[in-house]
Parts: sequence; C-alpha cells; structure tokens
Amino acid sequence: MNATRLAGRVNLLGPWLRARFGRPVVKLPLDAGLSCPVRDGTIARAPCAFCPPSGSGRGQGDVPIARQIEQALARLEERSRRRNKPVPLALAYFQAYTTTHTSAHNLRRILEPACRHPRVAGLIVSTRPDCLDPARWQVLEEAARTKPMWLELGLQSAHDQTLAALGRGHDVACFQAAAAEARARGIPVVAHVILGLPGEGPEHTAATAEFLARLGVWGVKMHNLMVLAGSRLAGEYTAGRLSLWSREQWAAAAAEFLARLRPETLVHRLVADPGPDRLLAPDWAGDKDRALTALAEALEARDLRQGALWKA
Repeated sequence: MNATRLAGRVNLLGPWLRARFGRPVVKLPLDAGLSCPVRDGTIARAPCAFCPPSGSGRGQGDVPIARQIEQALARLEERSRRRNKPVPLALAYFQAYTTTHTSAHNLRRILEPACRHPRVAGLIVSTRPDCLDPARWQVLEEAARTKPMWLELGLQSAHDQTLAALGRGHDVACFQAAAAEARARGIPVVAHVILGLPGEGPEHTAATAEFLARLGVWGVKMHNLMVLAGSRLAGEYTAGRLSLWSREQWAAAAAEFLARLRPETLVHRLVADPGPDRLLAPDWAGDKDRALTALAEALEARDLRQGALWKA
C-alpha cells in the first residue's frame, strides 16, 4: 500500500529498474576488503560520527570478488527455485566502506570480475568524493563502458559546518567537483544524504535538496539519522547531548526535501533499514513500514510531490 501511495508522488528507483532491464533486478553486496580514509589514518583514525565500528556491508573482504559473485548468484538461484520464481538479474554492488580507496591498478582488479561476468547486468560503486583522482576516474569510466554503472557518493549534508562536526574529512566543494567530473565522464551519480543530523533543522535539509537539484544529480539515497551501537553518536546520545527528530518531524522534513528535488531525480531510498541489533535510537527507525506511512501522509497532507517546490 505504501509503495503505491508513494509511487504516485515520488520518482522511485524500482519502476525505473523494471523499465530499464525488463525484469526484476536485485543487488549483490560485495566487499573488496578495503577501508576508509577517516579510519586508516589517511585523514583520521575515527569513523564518521554516525558510522558504527563495523561500517556497512562488511563481512567477506577476505573472499575474492569472483567467488563472492558466484556464491551470491548461487544463493539467488536457490531462493528463486524455492519460491518457484524466475531468477532476477543481478547488479554487482560494491558497498563496503570506500571502494575507490585504493590504487587505480587494484581498483581495476576489483571491478574486473563483475565487468566480465555474463550474469552481472550492471555495477554500483559506493565511495567518497575525496577518494578519486584522474587514474581512478579512468578505471571507473572504462568499467562504465562495459555495463550500466552508477556511482554512489557520500555527501550527507550540503553544509560544511555539519560535515566538519561529523568528521567527514571533506567539504561540500569536494563533492561538487566529483559530481561534475562524473557528469563529464558520463557516469551517473547517486548522492547519499542524512536527514536530521545534529545541529540541522528542516531548513538545512531543504537547502541540501536545493543544492542537489542545482547540481542535477541522477539519484538520491535518503537516510534518516540513527544512533547505532558503537558509533560516536551513541556516546552523545547516552550522555543526553543528542536531540533526535520524531517520526512526524522526519516525515515532514523528508516531504519538503523531496519537493525541492528535480522531478526526474531517481530516489534510490526513502528511509534507512537498520539491523535491530545495532539500533539504539530513535525507536521509530526500527519500523520502516510505519515510517513510510508517515511520509506518505505528510506528502498527501500538503499535496506535495517530488519536484513541486523545485525552481528551474
């Protein structure tokens, strides 16, 4: 029900994937065994404030990428067989930590198995805007010529003060330069943003949406602020120094955010889906369906849809 309500007001990724590939598509999370420049001493030795010690999508870094792909495809086939459904197409999702935080030579080695695999329909590369240089850009451009590919770039906020407080290690201009380089090379960019960051209100997230609309990014992945066990924010929350939005506050801000995006921007995610063993707060973040219901209601109450407040 939520999907139907939201699809009428938001340009969601799912329908685009079905139209682009003509059949169901799933992501195969892959782990290249890399780290992050704010963890390994390149920039700092502490992760961003919102990030838990284990990062995201970790667990197979010691397994060769080619084997990870084969294992994931085997699981996909088995699941489809049990459900008596056709096997969906697969996108190789290089998700864990920072995929381009390595040499161009090693990056090519990492991406090559997915580029060559006949059953991989496309690639998704997740990284940071400050982990790209001409040599690595060239590798990404070569990969994008082999199969459809998009680049997921972490921004989180279009406000330098917020990025500094989070310990991101880069500024907004760095993201803007990376997005421009990707556009010049024909590589679609999906910006990651977090709504409800410490020190930010709805006016900040609205400004971030306007920034992304001006850049003309291809896609946006929205996250609601969550306090995860082991993160720096967990300490702030436990000490009573962190104020979190209610579900209704988040929904209102998210509706405003969407309304200020370009209507053609693809929304890859509306709300985060945390593991229950890691979520400390807010409680409502553990119920994705109710969060999406609140967002649909917020859009309907103001009769907003994506792009309604965008000014060309």
